[in-house]
Amino acid sequence: MRRDGQGLELSNADEGAVAALDFVRQEWLAFGNRFATFIAAADKEERCLMLPLVAAGLMLTMYSDESHAAAQRYLARAQAMAAGANAREQAWLAAIESWVDGNLDRSADTFEKVVTEWPRDLLAAKLAQLHAFNRGDSESLLRIGEQIAAANDSRFVLAMHAFGLEECNRLDEAEALARKAVALDRRDPWAHHAIAHCLEARGKMLEGVAFLQSMSDTWADCNSFMSTHNWWHLALFLIDLDRPDEALALYDQRVWGVWKEFCEDQINAVSLLARLELRGVDVGSRWADLATYLKPRLHEHYSAFHDVQYLYGLARAGEQSAVTEMLASLEDRAERAKPFERETWADCAVPLAHGLAAHAKGEHANAARLIGRAMPHLRTLGGSIAQRALFGAIHLDALTRSGWNDAALAILQADERERPSVAATKRALADLYKKVGRTEQALAAEYQAEQLARRYKAAAQRGMKGETA
Repeated sequence: MRRDGQGLELSNADEGAVAALDFVRQEWLAFGNRFATFIAAADKEERCLMLPLVAAGLMLTMYSDESHAAAQRYLARAQAMAAGANAREQAWLAAIESWVDGNLDRSADTFEKVVTEWPRDLLAAKLAQLHAFNRGDSESLLRIGEQIAAANDSRFVLAMHAFGLEECNRLDEAEALARKAVALDRRDPWAHHAIAHCLEARGKMLEGVAFLQSMSDTWADCNSFMSTHNWWHLALFLIDLDRPDEALALYDQRVWGVWKEFCEDQINAVSLLARLELRGVDVGSRWADLATYLKPRLHEHYSAFHDVQYLYGLARAGEQSAVTEMLASLEDRAERAKPFERETWADCAVPLAHGLAAHAKGEHANAARLIGRAMPHLRTLGGSIAQRALFGAIHLDALTRSGWNDAALAILQADERERPSVAATKRALADLYKKVGRTEQALAAEYQAEQLARRYKAAAQRGMKGETA
């Protein structure tokens, strides 16, 4: 019985299989771009079922019809090699079978059980955390991080634990662990990502820009998701610093165009263009280019979180026939939802999608009503707190434009309490205070916005050396 580099037993494995699994674990946790090397090994493997199982898991994380079909093929190969599999490998097999069959809850539970019994299995932990992330289950995300932290000592585990802490709003602990990971190896992009989330949640935009820029040289060897997503985070900081032109330049140079066919790159692009437009930026013909790559996804429905963003991108591009077709397909998907999926698809995704389509057409009152129906269920959609904030921003815009001033004011006041350093929030508050006749508060908000804008402009001119928010 051979063991991999984590000390985990492997059935029917020769030295080549062990080397391939050690390689893919390192590459996956480091968000590298050399997966083709492992896939070639998995394609040749005839005895060790863990290679095709891991290959199937990798394909399932790509959320497309083509990758799902590939996962089915790898699963079939793994099933044919299952004789003599040990208990951990049998659990992996059951988890992948459930995932391919669409029983995501069972797959998530099985992967978490693997982590509980074999906490050195970091790829199982990665997939268990991914399932938790896709369900918006921050408690499970953290619990998995805590389990592997007790049994491993590595920068990868620190970063995975940190992200779970951040999604549970334990920001100080999260940032401390992520910075410890960076101290061990500054090339850890998931640690950079966790720190970006912590700084964004506190409204520390200057510090966020300085930190991400200082680490960006290490992203060249990352896969397209991790590279474009960390640049996306940098663009969010720039938008909040009233530097939208720089954010738009990042869209063109870093966020969109690395792998246009990949779902994660597509939702980064949709989200960034939408946020720029909400701040008054004319994005030109960029929606039309993006829509070309969204049209093939109308009926996939591997992720409700992805689907609603695909739909909004199509709607902003004016692809009305595609939007109509996708809305009908989403409604059909909601009708077929398993009990554990119903809140995600029926209570959240369907009204949210209709609301986003209405917002794109300028039907703001209808958008406010429909998105408002989805908001209490938004967490079940999946994604991170920072990513889901897009839908709150669109909802706020719809409320404001439709004259629902009290509701909009309550949201803006809460936003200001959480992140008092965003000048755009204070300007929006000033406008609403004027509308409701609260002149003194409007003047105070305008003054605060002006002071912040001056500070950020001066910092930009100095190159932000040594600046923190």
